[in-house]
Amino acid sequence: MRLLIASALILSLSACGLWSRDTTEPPADLPEFEAEAQPERLWSRSVGSGGERFLWQVYPGITDDLVVMSDATGRVSGLNPDGGSQRWQVRLDDARVSAGVGVGDGLAVVGTLDGYAIGVDLDGDGERWRAALSSEVLAVSDVSGGLVIVRTNDGRIHALDADSGATQWTALRTTPSLSLRGAQRPQITSGRVLAGFDNGRLLMLGLNRGNVLWETTLGVPTGRTEVERMVDLDGHIPMYRGAAIAATYQGRLAALDLNSGEIFWVRDFSSYQGGDVDTRSDVLVVTDAESHLWGLEPRSGGDLWQMDGLRLRGVTAPVVVGQHAIVGDYEGYLHWIDVEDGRIVARLRASSGSVVTRPTLVNGTLYVVTDNGQLTAVNPSIRGDE
Repeated sequence: MRLLIASALILSLSACGLWSRDTTEPPADLPEFEAEAQPERLWSRSVGSGGERFLWQVYPGITDDLVVMSDATGRVSGLNPDGGSQRWQVRLDDARVSAGVGVGDGLAVVGTLDGYAIGVDLDGDGERWRAALSSEVLAVSDVSGGLVIVRTNDGRIHALDADSGATQWTALRTTPSLSLRGAQRPQITSGRVLAGFDNGRLLMLGLNRGNVLWETTLGVPTGRTEVERMVDLDGHIPMYRGAAIAATYQGRLAALDLNSGEIFWVRDFSSYQGGDVDTRSDVLVVTDAESHLWGLEPRSGGDLWQMDGLRLRGVTAPVVVGQHAIVGDYEGYLHWIDVEDGRIVARLRASSGSVVTRPTLVNGTLYVVTDNGQLTAVNPSIRGDE
């Protein structure tokens, strides 16, 4: 059984009676700040039925002229990036969507709670194929090189043919009996696949054959209980000057050589969201397991600043735009953080629902999905980002 954990919740292992008072620390109130700009919401649209944000790990699939989203019940919509108007809609029978949307090569792919990956035609001509996999789908890559990479709940990575859905290869790593709910979205880079696993291992696989190019252990389980020994590698992994910067829950944050897996630097850290890098200022921004934001030196991992004003607010991994890092939270707010010193400088509420996944930045627009079934497009640039 996988464990649902949000940064807004703390798991209590102590014995308690039915009428014991709840002493769990609540999320921080919205911090006050001096606004330096007002972000612009471009449009917002309901895409159908939302889903519980730890079961419905969706993100929009985006091409140059199309935004593809799926609701939790299998309603897949093709939207115009300019204004969000609907161009087409496909209804997938008996599909409880849990992950996606991956796009590419004229195809959109979603995954389901029942263990299917489903390919949908990007012209809106309906379902192309449906592939039965080993268990519930947790993450779906974009389509590249004629393949889409799908991560399932049992610790498997499946490479599926984009034309037919047929499995081309599968990689497996042991899944602990207890782990966080979620998975790192497999990242395809230069004909290779970067994939993190619940046992704290990071792998680089060949895209065409699934052969292991290198494997590095980041999270080393410690402690006496299964909860204390969880070291999931679930968050977003940014690339920086030939390195991948990855973090595990209750484990470590490290920069690794993309070609060999050699660790350049490592430090104790706990995160299941991951981070992003501002390459202009050379600042790594990471969200830790308690929703604190950290500014670090990406060449060494050294501290630059820490901001705890959003503590336990279910903060997403950041998206860096110009000199700001943007994160979403459990109340649907987006926060703009100055990468130089960690100050909050702007805020916008995308929707009344919780932000489901790390916001998606494509072609200068930030797309935000909330668990009430709302997709919101935002202009992420504020003063100083041009």
